[in-house]
Amino acid sequence: MGEDNIGPDDEAVPGTGVNDHAWEREHRHPTPEQARSIGYRRRDAEAKLEQHQQEAREKADHAEEQDTPDKDTNQKDTKEEGS
Repeated sequence: MGEDNIGPDDEAVPGTGVNDHAWEREHRHPTPEQARSIGYRRRDAEAKLEQHQQEAREKADHAEEQDTPDKDTNQKDTKEEGS
């Protein structure tokens, strides 16, 4: 009766049964080829993230320039009004 009830804690710890090799295969370190592939994907993702962040910064800067008028223009306007 107790053998059929496998709790979540029982699955987390490998047993000493016949299928231990399957657990080891699932949880071993990546091969060198897999590690290189992971490294390439990570670098690509970081480069893409940096590109998106730079584009967002440029877009925000451009939006600020459009929203706030130039200080020099404001000073010229006030001088002309006072004349």
